[in-house]
Amino acid sequence: MKTGNLLFIGIVVGLVLFGFFEFLGFDPTYGGIIGAVVVGILIGKTIGKGSEKYAFFSIFTYNLIGWILVFLFTSDGKLALQYGGVALSALIGFALIMAFFYSVIGFFGAFVASNLSSNQQDERL
Repeated sequence: MKTGNLLFIGIVVGLVLFGFFEFLGFDPTYGGIIGAVVVGILIGKTIGKGSEKYAFFSIFTYNLIGWILVFLFTSDGKLALQYGGVALSALIGFALIMAFFYSVIGFFGAFVASNLSSNQQDERL
């Protein structure tokens, strides 16, 4: 499978999980961690060695898209956009920090999954 297709699949799976957890009313922190681990493992097992950077990019991208959609379509986000200035800066800073945090978690998920899959392949030989 091409890496570009896998990145697109990772972003779509991440957005689906992001929306699902938002719909269920999960705490965004826990939902983001679960989504990052799932997408990281998916990418890590599929690509193998060197998948960490692809997992990081994919998770960062879907988190940015997800947070932007949440801010545009929720009352809290509309309120922050209405006030602008400091509230909007704090909201954008929070979204970037959380996207980076989730990306690091997904990075480690992909690292562990790729190492476990390569160890299993080595044992078969």
